[in-house]
Amino acid sequence: MPESHRQDLERLTDLQAMLAAFGEIGRTPKGGVTRLAASAEDGQARDAFCAWLRRQGFEVAVDRVGNLFGYLDFGEAAGSGAVYCGSHLDSQPDGGRFDGTYGVLAGACAALAVRERVRAGRLRPRHRYLVVVSWTNEEGARYQPSLLGSSVFSGALDASEALEARDGQGVSLAEALRAIDYLGDGAPPAEPDWYVELHVEQGAVLEREGRPLGIVSHCWGARKFRLRFSGQADHTGPTPMADRRDALRAASLLIAGVSERALASDGCLHGSVGRILVEPNSPNVVPRSATLFVELRAGEESLLDAAEAWLTSAIDRISEETGCRSEIEMATRRTVETFDPDGVAIAKQVVESLGLEAMTMATIAGHDALALQRRFPAMLLFVPSAGGVSHSPAEFTAEQDLERGLEALVAVLCRLLAGRPEDRDSRGRGGEA
Repeated sequence: MPESHRQDLERLTDLQAMLAAFGEIGRTPKGGVTRLAASAEDGQARDAFCAWLRRQGFEVAVDRVGNLFGYLDFGEAAGSGAVYCGSHLDSQPDGGRFDGTYGVLAGACAALAVRERVRAGRLRPRHRYLVVVSWTNEEGARYQPSLLGSSVFSGALDASEALEARDGQGVSLAEALRAIDYLGDGAPPAEPDWYVELHVEQGAVLEREGRPLGIVSHCWGARKFRLRFSGQADHTGPTPMADRRDALRAASLLIAGVSERALASDGCLHGSVGRILVEPNSPNVVPRSATLFVELRAGEESLLDAAEAWLTSAIDRISEETGCRSEIEMATRRTVETFDPDGVAIAKQVVESLGLEAMTMATIAGHDALALQRRFPAMLLFVPSAGGVSHSPAEFTAEQDLERGLEALVAVLCRLLAGRPEDRDSRGRGGEA
């Protein structure tokens, strides 16, 4: 057995063991994980990852919003610059154990495989650093907006604004990071010349098409809103129905409308209300307040513009019908984006050289690679998700697919670190689609 193949099998064994170990951190009764950003469980996962990185000879840095970087230094002879890979360790409540975590751990194992090639003289890096990163609060489950840490790193979000974000209990991100000792002041040694993210698809396209790997060329845009209907608290018994200003009734009308609008689009628009907060939340009190977290996603800006215009009109109509005041408290607008075209071409070429059939595809879900792409050339690779299920304890990716993803990531990192001049000179930045 060739030495490189034996070493890669060791890295696969490492990955399997790490996925099992991290699946126990925040494990839920149904077999999922709950590791909300900057929670105690997130702190445990970060501690475990940092300990592993240091044992393997990585340098570790934590920046001011808790982004965690482990990096290998190939020395001055390698030139300058850095290649990054990674994802996130935070999860949704009772979420899947592969989402994000696979990309971080696979990146770490791939980095070891790359270092072994460098040490054996089979790879001459032209970039000095290989950086594995776990971004803070990708999910947006505890703190909004999502993609928070990567957006700060790319310059799209101010760090002070990010640190002031507060969860449902009023705890700021700064306070939560300080509590788990990840409110850092460090920085990675260099900005990325390339960023690569490996992720489970969170959809069923690859499985349906029978493809082992996907290379993402573009991402749907999204409009996300936190809005509040404010009514009047009253007794649910004697208060006449016509006199009630029921904030939850107003919310229910909008929830139904969002779903109906999306269902009528023939798959071109996705819409949901994933969270609702009701006050005073008593079975005997007419709700005085209902806060909704609404999102709209589409592959075209015109569809998003039309959906947002419909939403604002629907809010006004429902307010008038129910007698409840309405206010949009927060709005986040993520445009339709394309990934670096040179990166897509490089990834496809590398994957096909391994004898693997990859397909170029879109992503509807947002990922940290999207935030990075706005400033740095980024690649996003997918492996299949069984049944397309994600953000659920039922999330699953077969061992063979995890192995193929790791193999592809190692090969792509080797190609990028080798830094062929034509790759670096001609690459683009992508942009709006």
